[in-house]
Amino acid sequence: MKISRFLWMISLAFLAACTALQPTSIPSTLEAGIQTQPPADTPVIPTPTSHSILTYAALMNGFEFDSPLNESELTRPTGATPAAYVFEGHLELLGEAAGANMQLLRGELGPEYASLPEFDFSFVQSEGYLVPAQRGLIIAVHPIWNIILEPGLTWQEAGDQGYSRASFPFTIIPKGSNATFNGSMSFLFDDRKVSRVWYQITQETTTQTRANFWGLLDAVYHPGPVPGAEDLKVDFKAELAAHLPVRPIEQLAVDYPGVELSAFGAGVTPAHLTWYGLVVNGVNYLGGCQTRFGVYPFCESMRTTSYSTAKSAFVSLALMRLAQQYGPDVPDRLIQEYVSEAAASPGDWGMVTFNHVIDMSTGNYSSAGFMVDEDGQKMGEFFSSESYAEHIAAAFDWPHATDPGQQWIYRTSDTFILTRALQVYLQSQQGPQADIFQFVVDEIYRPLGLGPGAFTSLRTADNNWQGQAKGGYGLWWIPDDIAKIGILLNNDQGKIGGRQILQPGLLAAALQQDPDDRGVRIDSQRRYNNAFWANPYGRAQGFTCDFWVPQMLGVSGNVVALLPNGITYYYFSDNREFTWDAAMKEADKISPLCP
Repeated sequence: MKISRFLWMISLAFLAACTALQPTSIPSTLEAGIQTQPPADTPVIPTPTSHSILTYAALMNGFEFDSPLNESELTRPTGATPAAYVFEGHLELLGEAAGANMQLLRGELGPEYASLPEFDFSFVQSEGYLVPAQRGLIIAVHPIWNIILEPGLTWQEAGDQGYSRASFPFTIIPKGSNATFNGSMSFLFDDRKVSRVWYQITQETTTQTRANFWGLLDAVYHPGPVPGAEDLKVDFKAELAAHLPVRPIEQLAVDYPGVELSAFGAGVTPAHLTWYGLVVNGVNYLGGCQTRFGVYPFCESMRTTSYSTAKSAFVSLALMRLAQQYGPDVPDRLIQEYVSEAAASPGDWGMVTFNHVIDMSTGNYSSAGFMVDEDGQKMGEFFSSESYAEHIAAAFDWPHATDPGQQWIYRTSDTFILTRALQVYLQSQQGPQADIFQFVVDEIYRPLGLGPGAFTSLRTADNNWQGQAKGGYGLWWIPDDIAKIGILLNNDQGKIGGRQILQPGLLAAALQQDPDDRGVRIDSQRRYNNAFWANPYGRAQGFTCDFWVPQMLGVSGNVVALLPNGITYYYFSDNREFTWDAAMKEADKISPLCP
């Protein structure tokens, strides 16, 4: 089945998830206790002391509704006590299509988009957390949607007639797409049954569509042992322990007096901002997480689309790791020696190296205009293709124009070619079962302490969407992921636990720390090196020295700016707004950008 016009348009956006338990305390890591500062036009929603709409009666017997609820209704209230019951088994929703509601705010969606995927998933409970057995991208039984599940919370409220209560975050993603639509579910349970389940989706990161989804669905609890439950609990405990310390963005002004908080997130339309933050001295100061109905209950677990930050945080890191493990000549390998489809290209790939492709300078293109090729119809064909064969054929369908290394032409399809080349090279070293994305997970993401929600990638449709990793897009981040990657690059010089993971020369070039390798010129100011953008700053901007700020960027308005003072400033949004100068100047107050 070819993807619909809507999915194609979303793809084009890549351009420009019993027995009683009495824990000693309720956990706080994933809860809405991080009350981040909302935009000026959004009311502050305090953590509730009880639920006025999603009451015991409402969840058991149903209630009248015509829109999503305030997010506080799905938030663990203050004064809650540990859950009296342990949830372990399958949660199955019934009537996903019949009980679906959708309000379209922007774009075009048919009625087939309204319903959730068929929902029947296993969960275990661990010290007050509700942990899904399957994490990362789940290829769902639905014509449109896939799903990501994230850990939530369980607790006890006085008005719930002895039942325990649960709430957890999830994300739906159009098949073949990187776009995210974030929501939460909540329900009551005991050791035998559950109430009806309320769900709502009230926030997204996609440049094409805005929509609310909600419903109250019948559900069945299938209690019973979940295979590998004890391992899931042990792994989740380790995942929590590995999280960086998180403080609300307001605390930044307390920890560093004189810093103006309004600079962070400035220049981004509030309604389009997913979350933002500043990583300072190992602490992740987190803001945002606003939805159209209040503060998202699980800010730290809010998955957002990578878009082209994957070019830097996946493909470039893969190249750096391969070069560190197998030798610094890996970037000089020729594409045509590893990707056989290059022979059928109308372009000339005879002298194009891995390094040329990571720098977007293959010499094969139609137009030298800024983003003209990337925004054109031919790239629409690339994004709308599904199988590997279609994808790679579209990626190579560009004529020869100049020698490699001379002209910067940004094309996501080139990153797919390089991703394939890296996979074939890895297989030449490790055998035919090797997979380049799994290599990055095993060699970088897992040792870095990223959780399993980051361990899946968008792939071609072969073998039920388990084909070649896309590379140029198709990952999903939470704030902790971005903060840790920022520290790896900007503070730890590519080392994890003191061990050199990333090839130092490639990393230095990517971060503009090698004056002999600035990469390829984008325009009169900017450079592009190893999939990292870079802007120069100096006395013209009021500083006392000259320096570069490298960035990972995503077309929707995703920015990860690696400041030379060791601070990482990031935000993810979907109105294609790119600005960090104000944040950079405030970061200079925390630690000088110039020595």
